[in-house]
Amino acid sequence: MSFNGLLDHTCDIYHIRKVDKSPGYGLPSSPAFEYPEEPDEPAVPCHFGVRNSSVSIVQKEPQAVRIANVKLALPAGTDIRLNDKIVDCETGYEYTAEIPRKIRGHHITVYVKPTGQQEAV
Repeated sequence: MSFNGLLDHTCDIYHIRKVDKSPGYGLPSSPAFEYPEEPDEPAVPCHFGVRNSSVSIVQKEPQAVRIANVKLALPAGTDIRLNDKIVDCETGYEYTAEIPRKIRGHHITVYVKPTGQQEAV
């Protein structure tokens, strides 16, 4: 099986951008960070890998949440950066990228952490 055969998922990648926003009321603008409406890298082939041993369920308020160490594999040359937003096209779950690692010019791996509202377990 080739590496491209492993890439059985697709994701959208949004690069974080710095903008100057004023909070209103005549206050001066200050830097803020936000993601664009449209993805910078749409429908990128990828693979979300989750080991069963890394999954845990933690009781939080108001519900229990599932915490997992998710490893994302991407083709070489994909433009992914620290703190990028990754959206799984199949499920719609959002993740935030940690530091991407280039593996011998062959592919890119990056650990991602879930963000946003999670479903109750």
